[in-house]
Amino acid sequence: MNKTGNLIMKALYFALVLLLSSVSANAGDWEHLFQNPKYQAVKISPDGKHLAVAMDSDGKRALIFIERKTMKMVGATKLPGKNEVGSYYWANNERVVIEINQSQPWSEQLGFYGELFAVNFDGSASELIYGYRNVDRDLGHRLKKKKKIDGWAEIIDMLPDDEKHILISSTPWGSTISGLHKLNIYNGKTKKLVIGAPVPYATYITDEHGEVKALTGINDQDRVAVYVRKGDEWQQLPTEKHGSKFRALVVDNSGENLFVLDNFKQDKTGLFKLNLQSGEMTPIISDDKGDITRVKLTSDEKNIYSVGTYNGFPNYYLINPELTESQVFKQLVATFPDQSIDITSRTENGDIYIVRVSSDIEAGRFFIYDHANNKLSSLFKYYPEIDAKQLAYTDPFEFTSSDGLTISGYITQAKKQIKGEIPPLVVLVHGGPHARDYWRYSEKVQYLALNGYSVLQVNFRGSTGYGASFEAAGFKNWGTLIQQDIYEAYQWAISAGLAAKDKACIMGASFGGYSAIQSAIKYPKSYRCAIAYAGVYDLNLMLDEGNIKNLRFGKSYLNKTLGSDDVFRATMSPVHHVENIEIPLMIAHGEQDTQVPFEHAVRLRASLDKANKPYTWYKFSTETHGFYNPENQTKYMKDVLNFLNENML
Repeated sequence: MNKTGNLIMKALYFALVLLLSSVSANAGDWEHLFQNPKYQAVKISPDGKHLAVAMDSDGKRALIFIERKTMKMVGATKLPGKNEVGSYYWANNERVVIEINQSQPWSEQLGFYGELFAVNFDGSASELIYGYRNVDRDLGHRLKKKKKIDGWAEIIDMLPDDEKHILISSTPWGSTISGLHKLNIYNGKTKKLVIGAPVPYATYITDEHGEVKALTGINDQDRVAVYVRKGDEWQQLPTEKHGSKFRALVVDNSGENLFVLDNFKQDKTGLFKLNLQSGEMTPIISDDKGDITRVKLTSDEKNIYSVGTYNGFPNYYLINPELTESQVFKQLVATFPDQSIDITSRTENGDIYIVRVSSDIEAGRFFIYDHANNKLSSLFKYYPEIDAKQLAYTDPFEFTSSDGLTISGYITQAKKQIKGEIPPLVVLVHGGPHARDYWRYSEKVQYLALNGYSVLQVNFRGSTGYGASFEAAGFKNWGTLIQQDIYEAYQWAISAGLAAKDKACIMGASFGGYSAIQSAIKYPKSYRCAIAYAGVYDLNLMLDEGNIKNLRFGKSYLNKTLGSDDVFRATMSPVHHVENIEIPLMIAHGEQDTQVPFEHAVRLRASLDKANKPYTWYKFSTETHGFYNPENQTKYMKDVLNFLNENML
């Protein structure tokens, strides 16, 4: 290891010592909730001798290597400049392959641009093995200068039986058609395979031997197309053989069937088996209450050991009970009831497992499970300084809407309350809108609850996870029935004694920002204030600016959810109806937002000024569609709290 590597090692070791010895921080007003997690991922080497731990180091994600038996750090890597460690994988007992995350000078948002980096567990032999940059300038002088590759890599298979190579797809810049390559993880040399994609946006599926068996992509009709490998040719399966929610998972051990998630001939998404010869779909597991959305794959990503739903709390179904992972997972579910559980990695022989457990009051905690000796030991917490016992619990709820739909969501009651008084409520609306809220840890929810505000999260019609018909019920109803569901959820909270009349503020980001302003227009006397970040305020603008229209399914998605009529979209656009607003507004937006461009906020501000409506205005010059700088988010949430206190107390 050279001088630079030694300095990195010392700095990270010092940080590790501080973190391991840390105690619970003074709560104060809980601003520390918005700092980066100290420990973010843990994976064990195939032989079980070392741990690779992703951790925060001075605001950047670095990777340290720890000898498991002694828990001493033996190596580390931290990328220079605006580069960070992204997802990473043990390729063998010695070497780890890392996806490089990078931010641009004008933006706080990190992104993966298809570059791969590799390093040994002792910090030696660091190499950019696939990338487009001049590594001498951009990734440090210790790396050898290599030929630039103007393309995007995606890891397809780690090829555990091949110590020197992994299988990647490589997509040239400016193209959507990828090809397959074997990539040498030591020197970055590639060997192009004959197999290439017959369709754009391909996702390749390999069997347990690393052989490509099938792929999925997007056809000219914006539908998922499934292709099966027949010798040297690709054969497409008929599109009528699968539904609208098709997602390929893994090939079974026979190599003849593909496990998929789909809603084929049913409303809810379930687990199916697709025969690669006949194209016939066989249902395996479905849930009447919700979609199968959680899929647990074995560490080699070749088998499924569990699937589950989020009907309130996380629910699990065991698959392939003969698998060791299935047996271990069953034990873990019994050990940690009503919590989210993930096996992040295991040793090759299946003796040692790394487990991540999370809940509404625990962002994440890592354990090491010795299966051979049935011993579970604690490793690291996302936030070592936060005592989970001090946080607020989140509970599921459901009610029947005025037109007969079952609407569900989550309520987090204020941790800090005045005796005898119902605490004020923040209705926190999720983005999408065709997404959903989950039962899980949320630093934003906790911050509000710990400062005296209950938080209501609603999975209104149009939310995902409850079947295709429930999602479709939100199409073209962004400004109407969706807002009605949110309002009725607030009324339910009042009737349940969890909220007080005229003591609620509505808040959200992205679609949630749209909803905050639209609800202020539609229900002008029901909320005390509205807070919107990165909101959509002119629906027609979405067809002209922003990157949504350029994404896969982008144009068809906008037409399906918003309609194709400009006049209709204008009727649901807050910029045209601000005269109805009677409550204080707080509006914030990132100037680098490419998903919902800053112009949305500019147009809303112009409309408010014209109507002489007061508002509080924030812009963040380097933020995009969300907060990626902890200091910016901390400042924003402090101002949110002050705004709430001014208008709600």
